[in-house]
Amino acid sequence: LSSCFSLEDRSFCGKNATAYGKGVYFARDAEYSKSFAHPDYRGNRYMMACRVVVGEYCHGKRDQLIPDVRDAASQSLYDTTVDNVSNPAIYVTYHDAQAYPEYLITFKV
Repeated sequence: LSSCFSLEDRSFCGKNATAYGKGVYFARDAEYSKSFAHPDYRGNRYMMACRVVVGEYCHGKRDQLIPDVRDAASQSLYDTTVDNVSNPAIYVTYHDAQAYPEYLITFKV
């Protein structure tokens, strides 16, 4: 994934939009993410480019705390939830180790 719009302490997750679960949200497209980057006192906006391990994913549900069960026999869960399974644009992770912030991007609109 090329961009994220929330990479914060996961204890804050669920304080705002939780349409696809209560996790950390990442966007596939920077264009979407830029709307969440508010300018600082100099007019600079910030976005992090992250590497995200999405694994196997399922459609997320509002306020979901963990992904759905992937295999009932082993009780294993999906790794990530998404907005659209056939063409995901938003990914929600539930474990800190799933994301690695690689670059901090500074920009102005």
